[in-house]
Amino acid sequence: MATRRVVIVGGGGTGDYAAFTLRKQGFDGEITILSMDRDPPYDRPYLSKEFLRSEIERPKVFLHEDADYAKERIDLRLEQRVTGGSLRERTLTVDGGADVAFDTLVLGLGGTPRRLPGIPEAENVLTLRSLRDSEAIRQALSGAGSLLLVGAGFIGAEVAASARKLGKQVLIVEALPVPLQRALGREVGEIYADIHRGHGVDVHTGTTVDRWHTSGNRVTGVSLSDGSRKDVDLVLVAVGIEPNLELPKALGLPIEGGGVRVDEGLRAANDVYVGGDIALHEHPVLHRAIRVEHWEVAKGHGRGIGAAIARGHAPYTKLPYFWSDQYDVNLEYRGQASGDDTAVWRGDPKGRSFSVFYLRNGVVEGVLSMNDSKTNEAGGKLVESRRKVEPSQLQRADLTELVTAT
Repeated sequence: MATRRVVIVGGGGTGDYAAFTLRKQGFDGEITILSMDRDPPYDRPYLSKEFLRSEIERPKVFLHEDADYAKERIDLRLEQRVTGGSLRERTLTVDGGADVAFDTLVLGLGGTPRRLPGIPEAENVLTLRSLRDSEAIRQALSGAGSLLLVGAGFIGAEVAASARKLGKQVLIVEALPVPLQRALGREVGEIYADIHRGHGVDVHTGTTVDRWHTSGNRVTGVSLSDGSRKDVDLVLVAVGIEPNLELPKALGLPIEGGGVRVDEGLRAANDVYVGGDIALHEHPVLHRAIRVEHWEVAKGHGRGIGAAIARGHAPYTKLPYFWSDQYDVNLEYRGQASGDDTAVWRGDPKGRSFSVFYLRNGVVEGVLSMNDSKTNEAGGKLVESRRKVEPSQLQRADLTELVTAT
């Protein structure tokens, strides 16, 4: 059956990029986006950086103007909660509204910020996921002198850097021995901890909150497992997300590894595509199933899904890629490795200009670069090649010959 009606659930990177890619690829049928958000799709990286610091305002954050959706005949419906449906009947159930019919379904549902047990539900304890969240943190920071970040992942680290730029006192409490240890390994994590300490952040690693001190409906301080007591004005919990899997489960899609199992082309079932944070993708280059919670990956999935619907199902081969800016440090990462893989260093860690190649059985699975974009691009080509390399080859002055040989 020819696809005439594409319905996209989720107004994040996957959903918005899928819709506009469909039009760019010549699809002339109906496109509907059902988004739970109160705001049109926006560029999430701004939320922990420029927008949070009041360097840009709302109009700059949105991916498109309202007129763009009208021009491309994309029916964007906000505050739409899809609770279930039937793949056999090709319908979706919308809370408080009429059922929505589809020929092809796209799910880009993202995740919900994780809340740890014991953290009080206080008015100054916030999480960051949406534009409204960022606005609330921005407003709260304007009247706060100190910020506690629970968690030192990328969101927590970026908000810490933004708060320091605003002149706030910042405390980070991280349960792991170093920030980002699972993803990047201990040595890189130690460098990130040192960068934040060098900018005046009070970083406590291998530490948890033993007790929350409150007054009324506000947290006023914390007692930490290392024996210290800290006063705080504002708390941001940044300990990752829980993938939004309620709808995929209700539709009977395959759930595995914390996500929806999709094939090489991001398809979960006949005429059903899934991308972004919830997609467990059978990656055709890496030859294993991966699930990646990063904005650039979600956007790429949207482009791939839009092209597949418009032109025909095909493998989605782009490597996972993400970036992060903190202070004067730019981080880039290509591929998908583990902090347990063999790390081969190249460059000048002390000068904050280096790359780390992560090898598994002699194959480069990922490359992280700090202020070293050229090496990161070369590293991505080595990941794609899937050929074995010697660690000494990665430390040569010029990687051109090695990359060309791939």
